Amino acid sequence: MPQAVAVAQPGTPSSPPPCCEHDRSGGVRARVTIHALRRYGDRILGMEEVLDGLEDVEAVDAMQAAGVPIGAVRRWLAFYGGVGVRHGAVGVCRDGVGLVLKGGRVVTVVSRRSERRRRA
Repeated sequence: MPQAVAVAQPGTPSSPPPCCEHDRSGGVRARVTIHALRRYGDRILGMEEVLDGLEDVEAVDAMQAAGVPIGAVRRWLAFYGGVGVRHGAVGVCRDGVGLVLKGGRVVTVVSRRSERRRRA
């Protein structure tokens, strides 16, 4: 006799960030990798020296210990990454923060500053 399987309904997406003027996400949110959070700390918050030599999980723990609101950063990345995912983009740029998307996830974060360093 077949067994019933409960399927979780998708949850209500998080609300848009306060800085959002127009919500074009359609409720889609990207998953945010630990690596993307770490790169946000490195490249956007300028914590390269503090996080140098740490694995991604350790780096995110160090960011949290330093007072970085990891949940808020994750929600911001998920929201703007979700806009890109919804529209089939491979990347999104918002406020000088570049999000690289792959398979519905934010896989890394780049900034204009890090882009300039790579070109030099």
